[in-house]
Amino acid sequence: MQVAENFVTSAEPAIVWKVLADVERWHEWTPTVLEIKPLGNSGMVVGARYRVVQPRLRPAVYQVTECVPDRRFTWVQRFPGAAMVADHRITQREASTEVELSFSSSGLLGNIVGKVFSRLITNYVRTEARSLKHRCESGI
Repeated sequence: MQVAENFVTSAEPAIVWKVLADVERWHEWTPTVLEIKPLGNSGMVVGARYRVVQPRLRPAVYQVTECVPDRRFTWVQRFPGAAMVADHRITQREASTEVELSFSSSGLLGNIVGKVFSRLITNYVRTEARSLKHRCESGI
């Protein structure tokens, strides 16, 4: 299962990154997140782990597996037979910034979970993209 949402914003990449990388404050701008708490040191760095609480889903632990400041970060939830991957990409264009949010599942159990929750996941990714665009363009 894979879903992606793209949007273009007039906000500078640094602004988008500031909002996106501050995961502990996502609950302030998107209804798809109730709480994100660091497990250990906070900060958007490879190896950082976060407990993510979302409506209608069990709490999950995501670990940052890739981080390029002002460009992208990926975090992954792993459990036996599954990986749930959320990727966040920022690309600077001439007079705008393009953002892509994507979510995918892999592994036998991951694909089953992805299929069962595909509608909810699609709605969450879509909502997060719209909410992020609004937050970045509202002058935070």
